[in-house]
Amino acid sequence: MRAVVCHELGNPEDLTLGELPAPAVGPGEVGIAVEAAGVSFADVLFVQGRHQTEHTPPFAPGMEVAGRVAAVGAGVEGFREGDAVAALLHDGGYAERATALATECFPVPEGLAPDVAAGTLSVYLTAHICLTWEARLEAEERVLVLGAGSGVGLAAVAVAAALGGEVVAAASSAGKLAVAEAAGARHLVNYREEDLREATLAATGGSGVDVVVDPVGAQGEAAFRSLDWGGRYVVAGFAGGEVPQFKGNHLLIKNRSAVGMVLMHYRGRRVERMQQSAAEVFAMLADGRLPPPAIEAGTLADGPRFLQRVLDRDVVGKLVLRV
Repeated sequence: MRAVVCHELGNPEDLTLGELPAPAVGPGEVGIAVEAAGVSFADVLFVQGRHQTEHTPPFAPGMEVAGRVAAVGAGVEGFREGDAVAALLHDGGYAERATALATECFPVPEGLAPDVAAGTLSVYLTAHICLTWEARLEAEERVLVLGAGSGVGLAAVAVAAALGGEVVAAASSAGKLAVAEAAGARHLVNYREEDLREATLAATGGSGVDVVVDPVGAQGEAAFRSLDWGGRYVVAGFAGGEVPQFKGNHLLIKNRSAVGMVLMHYRGRRVERMQQSAAEVFAMLADGRLPPPAIEAGTLADGPRFLQRVLDRDVVGKLVLRV
């Protein structure tokens, strides 16, 4: 089968378009004829050998796909050949065929484009889990989203707004903030030109926000100090290369909390919650309550270049490979 192949761990631009054996479908698994694959920062880490899970060359990167069920393994219920699905993978998404655990394969409403399903899966799922299960967001609460021009950041803006939150989007350029505004942000902060805490307090009448969603790591102290009483800070990644630090007395003084959210925890230990979040995300996309992400699509041949752009942080929205 055609695939983007990582022959040696290292630079994304060294990947090539080539051939790999089609994966076998084992018990408890679903075989998928891939129509679209999302491009994520995790894929970059796979290729570099820096992810917490091991990936042995040769392999195809890609942790999220959408397509049609091509085969069903022993013991699998609820899926039939031809069903529209999206799935999370260990790797292998940048290819014509992929195999996923049935527990990590999610029905997609008919009529929802494969580009949208693949482009939303990991980022919208991450955002929804951060906001519902970890932050326990309530309607009309205020949410500060850092890195609001990134895939997870834009997803957090859109999901928070769809759930009734008042969103303050923080990003490093006017272009990224314009996309965040279109996704549902009410207040915009350019932290290259403004003090993040001062601008956030001004946007919220001086009280601060109830929730921070941080997939970046940068601006962590200023964002944390923007939390109101009972505020919740959700760490979703360190794409900016910095790790935020939280002092115990700062947590105590306003009854604040800080929690980490990694999708692998839900894939391994909170499967039912993950499946519920996926079902809610796809339902909201299908009926228009949730806007689809800003997607830039390419072909498998664009895989190496797209991964390099993710590494260079040269992306607004979500990149998708059409297979």
